[in-house]
Amino acid sequence: MPSEETVMATPAEIAARDGVTKQAVTKLVRRLVEEHDLPVERDARDRIMRFSLAHYDHYRGEFASSEKIAAARKDAPSAPSANSSTSRDEALRQEAWLKVGREKLRRQEHIGQLVRADRMREALTVCGREIQSSIARLQNKADDMALAVSREGAHGLRVLLRSIAFELNTEIADRLGAIVEKAAEHDDVLEDEEI
Repeated sequence: MPSEETVMATPAEIAARDGVTKQAVTKLVRRLVEEHDLPVERDARDRIMRFSLAHYDHYRGEFASSEKIAAARKDAPSAPSANSSTSRDEALRQEAWLKVGREKLRRQEHIGQLVRADRMREALTVCGREIQSSIARLQNKADDMALAVSREGAHGLRVLLRSIAFELNTEIADRLGAIVEKAAEHDDVLEDEEI
């Protein structure tokens, strides 16, 4: 983690804040750790004890349903603060660090240091399909390969395979280049909802 202070929270604190169950928060945190490498502190048994509040709110703002969050907040009874010993100054300090953390994440995403995992998976799927479709047509060269073997033996097949590999590499590069040309330079900026 960077040298600056990161505001860490427990699942129980977030459950009380958001009016959801601790299990729901824990489940979401596990998913965010797995998919987005959410910074966490673990105990000796490798259980998640605390996690970065700025990262949690940032990722939840992007990938969670805002209708569910709003409904949970309306239905939740107003409860006293989770930790009454926390002073107003401490709350303001944590809020300031939280804003700094969120803004840093937003800036990193904007300048390209972070990529959205959903967009990355989508792009990899499209590229993989294009490569698969090019390789799948390799069987159409079977007759040419058989002819090369019958005429010139193994050497003829090697020469033909070299030219087929060159054609295949060129075709794949052209298809991936076309995907890049059609793709947007930058993703739309996702606004973080006030949580």
